[in-house]
Amino acid sequence: MNTAPLTDELFESGAGMAGATNYADWTFSLLAPMVRGRVLEIGCGVGTFTRRLIAAPAVTGVVSIDVSQAAVDATRRAVTDPRADIRLADAREVEGRFDLIVCMNVLEHIEDDQAALRHIWNLVVPGGTLFLLVPAHQALFTPFDAESGHFRRYNKRQMRSLMHDAGIAPAVIRSFYFNSIGALGYWAVYKILGKAPRESAGSEIGWFDRVVVPWQRRFEPQSLPFGISLVVIATQGRA
Repeated sequence: MNTAPLTDELFESGAGMAGATNYADWTFSLLAPMVRGRVLEIGCGVGTFTRRLIAAPAVTGVVSIDVSQAAVDATRRAVTDPRADIRLADAREVEGRFDLIVCMNVLEHIEDDQAALRHIWNLVVPGGTLFLLVPAHQALFTPFDAESGHFRRYNKRQMRSLMHDAGIAPAVIRSFYFNSIGALGYWAVYKILGKAPRESAGSEIGWFDRVVVPWQRRFEPQSLPFGISLVVIATQGRA
C-alpha cells in the first residue's frame, strides 16, 4: 500500500479544522446510527472523531490508527479512555474484525486504493459497516490537493467501479455528496482566486462553522449532485 508522503505539515493543516465543532458534529451525525461494538478508525487526526466514537453508548472499544506520529500523539493526549487503542500504523497492518470501520479523508492519499479498500473490507464482520468519506469531484482538484498528498478526488461512478473491483459489489451500498456550500467555497478560493495551499484558511473555516453549518445541516438534502465530499456506506452481508 503505497501512500503519498505525509508530513507533520499535513497534520498541522488538518489540525486547523479542530475548532470547527459544528462541522464535526454534523459529519459525525452521518455515521452515529452505525456506531456500535468494536470500531476501527483509519486516520485519527487530532482525535476529533475518536472522542466522539469512544463516547458512543454502544461502543465496546476503538482501535484508532494514523501514519503520522504527531497525529497519534495528539489523539493520545485528547483521548485517555482505556477502551481506546491508538496506534501508529497504516491500514494494511491492522488485523482482527470490526463492527464498524470509519475511513475519512484517507483513501485519496493511497496510490493503490483498490488494494487498500479490499483489505479494509475484509476486516468488516458480517452485518458490519464501512463508512467512507473522500474528497469529491476531480474537477475540484487543486494545488491544495496535490500538496496535501491526494492522488485523486472521487465521484459516485468511479467509487462504484472501485468498490466492484475491490470485491465490495455484493454489499448493500449507499452513497451521497456532502457539503455543497463547502464545494462552492473550495472552488472559488482555490480555483478562481488561486489561494496558495499554505495560506491560512482559519478565518474562512471559523466563519463557515459558526454561520453556515448550523443552517446548512438543517436544510441540505442528500440528493444533491455535488459536494465537497462523497460519503459511501457499505454493509457487509451476513453469513
